[in-house]
Amino acid sequence: MNDKQFFKLSKTLEPYRNEIEKTAKPCISITTVDGKPALYESKFGGFPYLPKGADHPLDEKGRHMSLLAQYRFSDIPKLPGMPLEGMIQFFLSAHDDMMGLDFDDPTSQKNFRVVYHAEVLEDDSLLVTDFSYMEEPDEDYLPIEGEWAISFSLAQEPVPPSDFQFEELMKDMDCEVVVGKDSYGELTLIDVFSEELSGEGHKIGGYAYFTQEDPRCYEHSFREHDILLLQMDSEDEREIMWGDCGVGNFFIRKEDLEKLDFSRVLYNWDCS
Repeated sequence: MNDKQFFKLSKTLEPYRNEIEKTAKPCISITTVDGKPALYESKFGGFPYLPKGADHPLDEKGRHMSLLAQYRFSDIPKLPGMPLEGMIQFFLSAHDDMMGLDFDDPTSQKNFRVVYHAEVLEDDSLLVTDFSYMEEPDEDYLPIEGEWAISFSLAQEPVPPSDFQFEELMKDMDCEVVVGKDSYGELTLIDVFSEELSGEGHKIGGYAYFTQEDPRCYEHSFREHDILLLQMDSEDEREIMWGDCGVGNFFIRKEDLEKLDFSRVLYNWDCS
């Protein structure tokens, strides 16, 4: 394999390697690992990093939101456009049966919140450590149970079929050509592509995966939200589940990221 061959392809897709690799973008793969992360470390779930005196994010009814994930930029491999320092956090309301998503306006942070800390304090005496003030929901609607340490690795990935950019980036490729058969009938190139290069998994950057449809396909005003801040996939072993084996995504516009303005992040989750 030469230096330009970023990923393995089956015999069916190998003839299209050049077209596929032209779409490749760097991303950071996230792996959940055992361990008890500190309040100021990168993690999924658990209690948040919260300096004393800082406001705990509240949902639209004034209830304290729960931490979905947080990561320190100094922990991740360098990715073009991403900050080098600080921490980003993703909060969801555990009381909202839509897991924080407003389908009419997925940038409305009424029941989800994205918070950025320019400085990270590594002294528990300066942090909130007692979260007993948080309200117990009648039913917990969070997609994650427990707390998991996370690790990061740099990777490359091509555009997956579910990302809104696929049709434009692969316009010279006849994805409807029949390449074989399976138990359901004829197998097209797009079927193989979807199976092998789906874009699934936990990650930062690169392209997004959807079990249904990318909201940017039908809402053109969201297409500037093309930087993936976080994709958290379902993972049975870690009790992470978005509905029926779905996935959650958070996107930001380049200009907002440059200004460290996380107030207009686009949030979406879907399930099959």
